[in-house]
Amino acid sequence: MNIVSILLTTTKAIIVAGGGSRRMNGTDKIFTEIAGRPVIVHTLDAFERCEAIDGIILVLPNKSIEMGRELIAKYGYAKVEAICEGGQTRQQSVNNGLKSTSKCDFVLVHDGARPCVTMEAIESGISEAIKEGVAIAASPISDTIKQVDDSLLVSKTLDRNKLVSVHTPQVFRYDILKAVHSNPAFEATDDAALAERMGYRVKIYVDSYENIKITTIADLTIAEAILSSRKDKA
Repeated sequence: MNIVSILLTTTKAIIVAGGGSRRMNGTDKIFTEIAGRPVIVHTLDAFERCEAIDGIILVLPNKSIEMGRELIAKYGYAKVEAICEGGQTRQQSVNNGLKSTSKCDFVLVHDGARPCVTMEAIESGISEAIKEGVAIAASPISDTIKQVDDSLLVSKTLDRNKLVSVHTPQVFRYDILKAVHSNPAFEATDDAALAERMGYRVKIYVDSYENIKITTIADLTIAEAILSSRKDKA
């Protein structure tokens, strides 16, 4: 990792927390407390502390924007440049965040519900994006993965050595992310897929299995254990 190259570039982070809580029994997961603080605070802390990040745009549901402002004031986040409203889809939410991002060299997109992200993951993503244009965090698949048909009958066993589980951060050269979001014909569940469909090369870099996304109530317990363990070692 070339830290000098990273620090010579300007990188803004879009933290996307604009989704619903359908699998959390109506609980707003990003404001749920784990290890003594709300989930979104743990996420923001990582980017606020990282020297490679020059600014943060936080994307929230409209109903949560005021609560977000209060947290930013409470914890003194100097790098948060804007809070904007999320869209109906993740793709729309990222695009809204991008519209609030001033021009820079690179844009990093991260899920607000991934509070266990590390400084190493952030810096590695920027370093790889400097070389490749697009770089995304992922971890190897440990389970055997089978493809099934509509009747849930196995049609193929996939080679797990060629499969990865994709995380965020996902880091893009600014002009690439602008280009993929300016094409309304494409829809995808992550920004890297949009880049792939437009012909851009996407580089994978290996991330920790601990960088989990909080999707269910059980994930809160796992994330709290990870964060508490790190605090104990500090």
